[in-house]
Amino acid sequence: MSILGIVVRTTPEHTAALARDLAVFPELDVALNPGDGRMVVIAEDSVERSAVQLMAQIALIPHVLNASLVYEYSGPDVPSPHGDETAPTRYQSWRATLSDMAAHP
Repeated sequence: MSILGIVVRTTPEHTAALARDLAVFPELDVALNPGDGRMVVIAEDSVERSAVQLMAQIALIPHVLNASLVYEYSGPDVPSPHGDETAPTRYQSWRATLSDMAAHP
């Protein structure tokens, strides 16, 4: 299991639209949205996608200026989406492009 804390930045005029875009992800919680273009987002692994994929997908949303990883927890308590129960954690290499990380396996 991975849990990520992400600071997402957009321009103030796109804050409401970005909040709507983020609401479609069930693995995501907007923990703070003061309405000025800054958001604190919590992302968690799911069977459908890893938290890293989710962060990359957020960064690729139009009008997102930046998505910064500010916290990461990784633990062995969620099954792999690929049925590999022998792997203790789901590893994601951070040496990839956003498009590669955002792509579903």
